[in-house]
Amino acid sequence: MKKIFLVLTITLFAISAFSQNNTQSEQEEWKPSQDEYTNFDISKFITPDIVRNQLGLNLDMYSNYSRSRVNNVSSSESSNSIFTGNFESYFSHYVNTRKKITSLESRLSFNGNYNSQRNYQNNYTIMDHNVENVSMYNFYIDWLNRKYFSKLFYLNYGIYGSVSYSFEQETMNNQTGERSDIKQRAFNLNISPRIGIGYGRIENVQDARQAIYIANALSKKKVLTRNLSNDELFELSQKISTVKNKRFLDSRLHLIDEITTVDSFFVSNNLLIDNGAAYFTTLYDMWQYGDLFTRKSGYEISLAARPYFYDQNRKYTPEEQKNFYNSYQYTMSLDYSYEKPFKLNWQHSVAAGVSGNISSSFQRYEQTGNIDEYTTDSKGFTVYANYSLGYYPNTRTNVRVTAQQQMLKSYYHNEGDYYDNEGSNINSISALSASLYYYFSPNLRLAGSCSLRYLSNNNGDYSNINQFASSFSVQLTYYIY
Repeated sequence: MKKIFLVLTITLFAISAFSQNNTQSEQEEWKPSQDEYTNFDISKFITPDIVRNQLGLNLDMYSNYSRSRVNNVSSSESSNSIFTGNFESYFSHYVNTRKKITSLESRLSFNGNYNSQRNYQNNYTIMDHNVENVSMYNFYIDWLNRKYFSKLFYLNYGIYGSVSYSFEQETMNNQTGERSDIKQRAFNLNISPRIGIGYGRIENVQDARQAIYIANALSKKKVLTRNLSNDELFELSQKISTVKNKRFLDSRLHLIDEITTVDSFFVSNNLLIDNGAAYFTTLYDMWQYGDLFTRKSGYEISLAARPYFYDQNRKYTPEEQKNFYNSYQYTMSLDYSYEKPFKLNWQHSVAAGVSGNISSSFQRYEQTGNIDEYTTDSKGFTVYANYSLGYYPNTRTNVRVTAQQQMLKSYYHNEGDYYDNEGSNINSISALSASLYYYFSPNLRLAGSCSLRYLSNNNGDYSNINQFASSFSVQLTYYIY
């Protein structure tokens, strides 16, 4: 895993360095010591009234074919074909004013999986053929609103929900011609409203960082009469935030309006020596790539209550088996978040909290006239803490390392047709992860991540489980606008 992480890091930095050296060599973004505004504090930026919308598409595909042969008394061969695909569209809506902060996210996705396995024996005679098809449809929505009654005190409320449907079919054929066809259908529903109070405010300050990118790049191009003052930088930052409120599908008109607004700022303040090609190409480049990564500043502490409901219905054919499961949970949590930009290119992020919950679940199994029912009642307590260090070496690249620790203590009581027991669990999760992002263009992003996790589960006298896990992923995302 260390080798994978090292290779991924070197690769993405090499791609970014090559791109920067070929398209922005004179700007020398990899040399922050030459920046004119190294000591500018973007954490002091105050977001104006803004409205942001984003629509994106994500497509993942994977295919694999393998064939193996065993030579013995009766030679045999097997082949396996796998194809998986995922299509996802998502929309986000964000409003930030002094009186409220609203965020709305929704996702619609389709996942498909096809797996075909054949076994051969003696002159390639098919002994058996198994085919598995899985498809899943999912819709998700998350709405959160904060209404400020004073500068820092707010009411927090919203709702999360998701609906999914999955269909799985497994077909098996053997050498005698016998065929079995097993189908499984499942429907899932999640609903979780939220209400609470809080104190503090975390501002999005990436527009202030973009203003520094623009001013610094223009200064290196020697097209400015002088350096911008701090007041002018904050004024430019707010103009950048305001003009981004306009979102429409025609990207050309969108870009013209944005560049015109920023250009008018430099013209009205008599900041330009030359407004020729060097000026406009630099402004265009920094506008496209200067705000690709979220930067935040501030702190928040909140107390919230969150009821939660989950329901699942699953049906199997031809066995006519039905499974029902639903659960209710009530959670009260106290959370703290802190964000601090450091020297323009670094970001400190801290999150910590405690929560308690009470839950109850019910399961029902039906098969060939038999009915089994089970209930579980539990209560638990959770403590967590996270720290992230982000590094933003240039406009295209972001590296983030995160350390996490979580402790969970729970008590449960299970009751069913064949058993009645109770006990307690202690879970501990320690994790270290890293993520890297590189933008080929403002609409095309490559993301890579890896993580190491250690999990410990102590279930009283029943079991004590320790597990080490690692993961690695690469994702390519395209944004429509």
